[in-house]
Amino acid sequence: MTLTLRNLVVGIALTVAVGCSGSGPTGPAREPQEATLHEVADLVRAATGPNGKGPTKLADLDKYQSVYSRAYEAVKSGDVVVVWNAGVKGEGEIAKGGGDVIAYEKNAPTAGGWVLLTSGEVKKMSAAEFGSAPKAGKK
Repeated sequence: MTLTLRNLVVGIALTVAVGCSGSGPTGPAREPQEATLHEVADLVRAATGPNGKGPTKLADLDKYQSVYSRAYEAVKSGDVVVVWNAGVKGEGEIAKGGGDVIAYEKNAPTAGGWVLLTSGEVKKMSAAEFGSAPKAGKK
């Protein structure tokens, strides 16, 4: 009985080891700024009310600080600018893409950079593209 149990444990350990020894990420690597904007999307989505109204100030994000610490610090420091009162649509909207800009790297208006759209899509824009992109809350 103990031999069977030992064989089972060894078999499971080998299966786990082989399954976890992949050669790296399965998708394309993200730039750190892009990853931060994806986390900002999650942070804003968490703070968006059921009525679709987004956070109105940094304090509205405080209770999510521990879960989305990188995004929170980026917004707090000003590295990422959030358009307040704009929410991220539900995750089902991501596939549709597009939407208005609701967050962006602080240099995006002048030098281009990563932006977050209301659909939850994160994309890189030039300064010219950013200038002509619709911004949430500015209609």
